[in-house]
Order: sequence, then structure tokens, then C-alpha cells
Amino acid sequence: MGMTDDDDTVYCDIQMPVAEGRELLQLVNTLRDSKAYPRLDKVFEHMQYELSTTIDIVDNPPTWGPWRH
Repeated sequence: MGMTDDDDTVYCDIQMPVAEGRELLQLVNTLRDSKAYPRLDKVFEHMQYELSTTIDIVDNPPTWGPWRH
């Protein structure tokens, strides 16, 4: 299915060093906990998931797959 005029989806795919990722995760946690932006709750949840998952891979590299050193 191609992009149509009524597709209002936007993307924010950012790569950063793990130290910045940790700070961003803290910021997102703070924003989500504040409940000041209820419409963004799902966005914050996705950010928390992606950040914590990738930070965990850096902290605890699996012994298999492309992350193996």
C-alpha cells in the first residue's frame, strides 16, 4: 500500500550514542509520568520500549547474531 494524501503518519527514527539514549529515556520517563501530554502517552511508551530494548542490547550483548564481538 502506497503513501496516500490522507496518511498523516510521521516518523522519528534517531540514532545516538548510548549515553544520550539513557538521558533521552529518562526524559521520556519524566514526561510520561507527568501525564502532561496524554495524547502522546502511546508515543512515549513506544520510545521507552525502543530505547530500553536497544540500551539493553548494548549493556548485555547477546552471544549470538550480529551483535557478537
